[in-house]
Amino acid sequence: MENYLKYKRFEIRESITDEKINELLLKFNSTQGIDKISCVRQSIYVIYNPYEISEKEIVNGLSTFGLSVKMDKKKSIKNRLKKMAEENKEDFGSKRLGCCDLNN
Repeated sequence: MENYLKYKRFEIRESITDEKINELLLKFNSTQGIDKISCVRQSIYVIYNPYEISEKEIVNGLSTFGLSVKMDKKKSIKNRLKKMAEENKEDFGSKRLGCCDLNN
């Protein structure tokens, strides 16, 4: 499998102390799947391999340090709608539903 890296910026709600940054860097730099991590102000930048570690696992790792990530509401709604469309396609297929043909 080719080396596929993804870049993600996590915006943190709390202020991050230098001590917490050092702990974060120490933990995440030794975590499998994390290629690089850096902190600037209240943002954490991560370059990672999504085949080895998920975005959710990174967020969970940040929460172990008492940090909460700001979520983009537009993105989460868009992702939910996309997931619903995929589930509907699985359940009903890509053809019209039988009830749509009742008036014809």
